[in-house]
Amino acid sequence: MKRVQVMTVLLLLFLLSVTTAAQNKFPNAIERSGDAGRIIATLALVPDTGLPSGLFDKAVAVGVFPRVKKETLMFTSVSQGYGVISSRVDGGWTMPAFYEFYGGGYGNPFAQTDTFGIIFFFMSKEAMIAFEKGGVPLKGENKALAGPLEPLTDEQRAQMESAEILAYAYFNGKLKGTAFGTKFWKNFLLNPDNKINTPLYGMKGREVLSGKQVERVSLPAGILAYQEALQKYFGVRNNGTHQSEVD
Repeated sequence: MKRVQVMTVLLLLFLLSVTTAAQNKFPNAIERSGDAGRIIATLALVPDTGLPSGLFDKAVAVGVFPRVKKETLMFTSVSQGYGVISSRVDGGWTMPAFYEFYGGGYGNPFAQTDTFGIIFFFMSKEAMIAFEKGGVPLKGENKALAGPLEPLTDEQRAQMESAEILAYAYFNGKLKGTAFGTKFWKNFLLNPDNKINTPLYGMKGREVLSGKQVERVSLPAGILAYQEALQKYFGVRNNGTHQSEVD
């Protein structure tokens, strides 16, 4: 009996050490997923953000980059952001795929360094597929339009119906529609952060977004915070369908 108890304790200690090691190995990823999840919760719970109702229902994927840093050097504005993207699959949302972006354009040489968030709503499967592998600029057919805020005009409603990607800047609980392809966002590349995806999941970002599964118990605590927030607040579509299962 004592031997069984000792073996049980040793097993628990081993599992604890594995979990701790995983958390120590991916602290930035855990923080990123958690921060993105809190933004999702804010959008769901704060009534006056201006986010159009039903937008999450229509999106095939949602990306949140919680901490985007923008610096202006002379007349060039350079931005860098790290975040997560989840796409809708049967049963809810995929695990968070980790992505990063780099952007640049023309800016005010006297502007201060600023930190904010960017939220992308991918409104079609074609738009999501175009960016899964990375290295595709947000322009032309793949441009991101400035997301509209309530109350919507008829023109904005029509724009939403045809948009491939809608983008918002997020700061201190407030949203602002942000277009990509001009001014501060003239040049922009979105890429999978596979130096996190591959060692964490054993797969690349595009495989995560396709819904490919991985053993959840092997993941560090907190890594799925973004997926869990989407599932909690936007797992129910307006048609009443509840998507209660997660990958």
